[in-house]
Amino acid sequence: MTDFSKSLLFAAALALLAPFPVAHAGVFNLQKFVEPGLFAVGLEPEVIVTAPAGVGANAKYTHGITDLINLQGTVGMGTGPREFRVGAAITFDFFPDIDNQPGIGVAAQVMFMTLPLGPFGVARVDVTGIPYIHKAFHMSGNELDPYLGLPTGIIFGSNGLYNFQGIVAAGALFKPIERFRFNLEVGVQYMPSTEVTISGGVIYYHQ
Repeated sequence: MTDFSKSLLFAAALALLAPFPVAHAGVFNLQKFVEPGLFAVGLEPEVIVTAPAGVGANAKYTHGITDLINLQGTVGMGTGPREFRVGAAITFDFFPDIDNQPGIGVAAQVMFMTLPLGPFGVARVDVTGIPYIHKAFHMSGNELDPYLGLPTGIIFGSNGLYNFQGIVAAGALFKPIERFRFNLEVGVQYMPSTEVTISGGVIYYHQ
């Protein structure tokens, strides 16, 4: 199979997720640093496959602030356990992905979500730290950038309840053409309850 055929196959797999409007924000492209003064825009379809299931879509804007800092804003809609959401994240890229060194950093994220009536009331705020590691591999002009993130934080419910949250997120960014990257990610939440999400998407990088 040629590299071009693999690119088409990967894009087709992501397209299967596209009709779903999405649930909660994942790691997506937080780990992919945007140079100062430049930006990236992305669309992240996502499916919660465990009960209670849900689907949705997040729009993301990332802006390069300094050589070490990116800012990202997220807005989305979904069905199932989460509905409307809006939030922001700041990413600190401590060790850039250069030569044989993997990229290592951490993002701090705050996300507000409206909910069907449940254990956290009608809304919740997630305050999350997301340490990550990734490494890009170049192949015949294409790029594969696998990553691992560990979102960990606290959920604050509108009814005064709170709980800790832990997620393991693994995925990859794939660049078949210049300025565009496709994403595929699996997230497994292990607290406060078990939840599995599958997300994909496309990102445009203004260079």
